[in-house]
This record gives sequence, C-alpha cells and structure tokens, in this order.
Amino acid sequence: MSRAKAHSSHHRLRTVLLVLAVLAVLLVGGYHWLVSTAQKTMRQCLSERGLSLTSSSESWSLLGGITLNDAALRSLPSNDPLIEITALHVDILWRDVWQTHKAVTSWHIKDATLTLHDQAGAVKLKHFTTDVSIRDDKIEIAQLGTDNGPVSVAVKGQITTAAASSDSSASKEPFQLNLKPVRAVLDMLNFKPGGGTFAITGSFAVDLRPAPVEWSATLHGSGPKVELQGVPMQQADVDAQLSQSGMQLSSKIAFARGSATVEASRAGWDEQPLLLSGTVTDTAGHKDTFKGQEIGKTGTLTISQLSGNANLVELAHNIPALSATLPKDVKVTSFPDIVAKDFVFHAGKGGSPEWTLGSLQLRSAAALVVTVREHPLVIEHLQGKVSYDHHAWHFEDLKGGMLGGKFALTASYDGKKLSAADVSLQSLRLDNLKPWVGKLSARLEDAELTLTYRGVIGNDPSSSTGSGTLDLVHAPVVHVPLLDQAYQLFPHILHREHPNDTGEVRARFIMSQGVAMVEPMKVLGQSIVVTARGTVNVNKRTVEGHGRANVRGVVGVVLAPVSVVFLEMQVRGPFDDIKVAPLGIVGAAKSVLHNAAKLSSLVLREGVSVPFEALGMFSKESSKASE
Repeated sequence: MSRAKAHSSHHRLRTVLLVLAVLAVLLVGGYHWLVSTAQKTMRQCLSERGLSLTSSSESWSLLGGITLNDAALRSLPSNDPLIEITALHVDILWRDVWQTHKAVTSWHIKDATLTLHDQAGAVKLKHFTTDVSIRDDKIEIAQLGTDNGPVSVAVKGQITTAAASSDSSASKEPFQLNLKPVRAVLDMLNFKPGGGTFAITGSFAVDLRPAPVEWSATLHGSGPKVELQGVPMQQADVDAQLSQSGMQLSSKIAFARGSATVEASRAGWDEQPLLLSGTVTDTAGHKDTFKGQEIGKTGTLTISQLSGNANLVELAHNIPALSATLPKDVKVTSFPDIVAKDFVFHAGKGGSPEWTLGSLQLRSAAALVVTVREHPLVIEHLQGKVSYDHHAWHFEDLKGGMLGGKFALTASYDGKKLSAADVSLQSLRLDNLKPWVGKLSARLEDAELTLTYRGVIGNDPSSSTGSGTLDLVHAPVVHVPLLDQAYQLFPHILHREHPNDTGEVRARFIMSQGVAMVEPMKVLGQSIVVTARGTVNVNKRTVEGHGRANVRGVVGVVLAPVSVVFLEMQVRGPFDDIKVAPLGIVGAAKSVLHNAAKLSSLVLREGVSVPFEALGMFSKESSKASE
C-alpha cells in the first residue's frame, strides 16, 4: 500500500514538472514572440510613415521596454537622419495594446543631446528632456525641455500624425523636417552667455495631416539681467504667438536707464524681416515712438523713424556700442523734441557692433553744457540737424546761443577735429572767454567779438587750417590793439581820446596748421587808422608783424608838426608780452620819436591773441601749457 502511494506521488511530481517545463517553454517562446512582435509592430508603424529607427546598441525587455543608444530616426528610402538622440528609452504599454489592439508606446529622454536635420543642415539642442506617449495617430508631449546656456525651454504639446493610408495607390512623399522656424527663433534668442537665464514656457500643437503641415505655439519668455545683440537688459518679458504663417510678439523691457515696449511681427519664415514698432521711455517718463525692422540673418536692426522728447542720450548709455561714441564732455540739460530717421545698428562679429544715423532733426530747442578744458560752456536754444556715419558726426545748420552771443555751425566731427567746418560766432562777449584765455581788463566787459571761419578746427591748434574774418567792436580805444600804441607813439601830435570813446578791429586771416596769416587787419579809432599784416601763431602763442598808423583829419585834433602823416611800427612777442617798436615816421621831425620807446602792451594780448586763441579753446589741453 505504501509502495503504491509513493509511486502515485512521483507520478504527480513528474506531471507537475512537465507542465511547468511546457509553461516555461511557452512563456519564453511567447516572450520572444511578443518582443519580436513589438519590434515588428514599431518598425512597421514607422515604415508606414516613411521612417526607420536605428541605433548603435539596443536592449529589448518585455517589462523593461526598449533602450536605444545613439538612436537615429531616418527618412526612407534615403536613410538620411532626421532626428538623432544620444539615449532613448521606449516603454510598450501592454494593457493599452491589449485593449486597443494597436501599438501604444511611451518614449523617455533625459538630459540627452538632440540633433535635428533638414536640407539646410543640423540644429543641436543640449540637455534635452522629454516624456512622450504615442497612441495611434496622436503624440502627446507631457513635457519637452532643453537648457542651452542662457535659454531654457519647458513646454508641452500635441502632434497629430497621418494615419496609415488604406489607399495603396496613395503617393508616399518622404517625411522631412523644416527647421526654418526653429532657426529663426534661435537667432532671436541669441542671448549672451554669463548673464541671467531667459526661461520659455507654453504649449504647441502640430498637425501633420494637411500639406503643408499646420502648427501653432503660444509661448511666454522671461529673464532678468540678460543681454541680446549687445543690449543689456535688467528684465525682459515676451509673449509670442507662432504658427506656420508667421509670428506675433509683444515685449516689455527694462533697462538700467529707462524702458521699452516692442511689438514685432513676421509674415512667414523665408528670411522675411521682423517688423517692429513700439515706444522707448526715459527715466523722467518722456517717450518716443518708433518703427523699423530687424533682419536676423545679418543681425541688422533698422529704425526707419523715431520721434518724441525722450532723452536719447540717456537711453543710448544702455547700449555699450552707442555709449562709446557719445561725446564724454556733453551733458544735455534739456532734451528736445526730435525726429530721427534711418538708424541702422549691426551687431557685427567678434563683439564689434557698428551703427549709423541718417538724420536727427531738432523740432524744439535743446540746452547742453559742454566741458571745454575743464570749464563748462553753456549752449542754449540749440536747433539744427545731426547725422552719424560709422566714423564721424555731421552737424548741419546747428544754431544756438553761447557766451552772450550766437553761433552757427555746419561741420563733421570725428572726435579729433571739426572738418569742412563753416563756423559763425556773432556778438560774443569777450569777457566771457576769460575761463579759457585768461584774465582780461575790466573795461572790456562790453566788447563783442564776431568771427567767421571755414576749414578745419582741431583739438590741437596745429591741426587747424582754414580762413575767416574777425571783428571786435565796442572796445574802449585804450584797449584796441595797435590803436593805443599809436596814440602813445604820437604824444606830441595827438590828444588822447576820451576814455569812453570806442574803437574797432577788423581782420581777415588764413589759418594753416595753427598759424594765422593776418592780411590785412584794420584798427579804427576816432583820430587814427592802423593797418597791420603779420602772423599769429596759436601753437607757440606768439605774434609777429608790421603796422602802419595813419593820422586822420578829425576836427579838434591839433597837428604839430603838420608834416607827420604815417608811423611805421613793428609788432612782435609772445601773447603775454607783445611789444610794439616804432620804425620811423614819414615826413616828421625826429623829436616826435623822442618818447617812442618799445612798448609792452596788454592791449595787444587782449585784442589780437584772444580772438585767435578762441579758435584753439577746444584743445584737450590748455594752449598755455606750450609756453
């Protein structure tokens, strides 16, 4: 009995083991069948869409899914890569497969490098992460993110694919990517590394069924302390609507000084320019409106027109390329209402931006303070037109008031000299030049200087070359150059004129490398006319020349002896010690010259050197340093 029971137990054990062995074989075979079926299903799915999936290595697991290294999605029949990814994991959702009898997969990528290809080349995105589920003709992207230096992206979306065609005669065009929108957006997002991060969030939708493909995206971007195209920003916020038809952007930008709002649009993605409009606002709340365009391929920004009363000098300091070209010693105390046209800014390569300005017309008067040789020069009621062409400023018919008089200027300025200058100074109070030319006599307070000049005026007087005229009026006779000396040289034949009488100087000159050839200079008094010729050297601050005094026949003047007509004089010396020496009197007794010793005269320094030294007043260093 016991022997029969033992035999029955062994028989049952063998049966169980046999069943388990059969089940194991079925499971292994079923596993391989299922994995093989999954591989075949996925590849068939891709093949129906003209695609294939390759990798350098792969592992397939019934529960663990598929892991591919250096995977590439390729277009058939060319086998050209469309998408390359360094690491990809695919899970097969078996429950959904069982329920729908269709392939349902979940794709995972974490911190990989994604490379996209189209006919124009490749676009590479680093630190790429995404979670995607594929069900029939729907691709759901729960998250798609990339972190490329100063730009981070975190979006979600949906892609609708074309279902496998049941029409065998339907043409099957090779699947291709079009990365023009991607490149255009990346060009716009070319923020400088090392600052803040511009973070982009939002959603997108792609429909691959129609031809051409339809897609749209709603995005928001925001970032602190970012720099784009050489323009540092304290804060940038952008809302964007993108589609296959183009793009619409609305942005708010905060600068270190002031702010801007910008509306931008692009019609299509075939190198069309980005059309711009908006406002810029200075720290005082003054605004300018503008319109223009930006061409991403060349990095060129063109503002066709800008108008308003915002302080553009203040705003220009936000842009290093503009700030570097602004005059360092100019402070705008009252910025005018302006119209600017054709401002072109090119970011350039290697950090060398360039810009030009077609014109800037002042519609209201401006006021500035210019620091000239460490002294402030106040300019009021300034009007006219300005332009800039890479290397020089151009001033057209600038007019204003300074030093108690008026001025007009047309010239080009390259930072070193005024060239092609046409300068007019009218009724400048000579006493106001004291900060630049030194102390003058108190009685010159009412004297006025009028000067015209055409040519070159340099920071260094030696580079000044041109010609002009000079008039000095309302000067007391005893302070008119050569006139006072003539009276002293005629002590026995002329009475001194009344101290309140005035004299006048008129001169024409030709300036060459800081040396003025005066020919002639006429000095007019009540009783004497003095004509002089010579040179005024602004570089060495010296005067050398020859003068002739002619006695006028004025009622009340006693002539003794009557035969005296002319007095010849030699003029020579440094500005601070100009000496006048008599050379001879035509038709006079020698006793007339008895008291005519060499004269040292401050009058000549004030009347001759001061007007010419005024031409050199804009030198970076005082001309007195050359004494």
